[in-house]
Amino acid sequence: MKNSIIWASLALAAALVSGCSGVVTPKAELASHNDSVHNIPAIDSLIVSMKQDYIKQCYMPVASHMPPENSCQSDLFQMVERRYHMDYNQNHVASASNELFFKDVVPEIQKKVKREPALRDPLRKAFSNSDEMLAYYKDKYKFNTQIEQF
Repeated sequence: MKNSIIWASLALAAALVSGCSGVVTPKAELASHNDSVHNIPAIDSLIVSMKQDYIKQCYMPVASHMPPENSCQSDLFQMVERRYHMDYNQNHVASASNELFFKDVVPEIQKKVKREPALRDPLRKAFSNSDEMLAYYKDKYKFNTQIEQF
């Protein structure tokens, strides 16, 4: 009985400490488009899926100040540490993620377009070139850099 009370107390303390870390998990949600031309569900779904993976595999460990365990975390940590030193916060991680995340997205969109030729016409109608497409999706799926720090 005494051991279970001790374990319960330790679990509660750990939950309180982890809850006070101040790191807010970002959301990966489908963007709303102002017109039907830019509404290309296959591309949106791809980006949301990749963003969910990125949040789990890269963003959250670095935002939580955990030691990097993979190349994605290492790249993000190095960028954040170079710019903000060890005194970085979640807004810094979000800002760096806005740059690093889309370096992986563009090649995946290109692969998807090669595999699914039906996507070519909607993309041509929506964007005049790949730079315009990248700028559009970067804006729609950017990480929030206005997170209130605790």
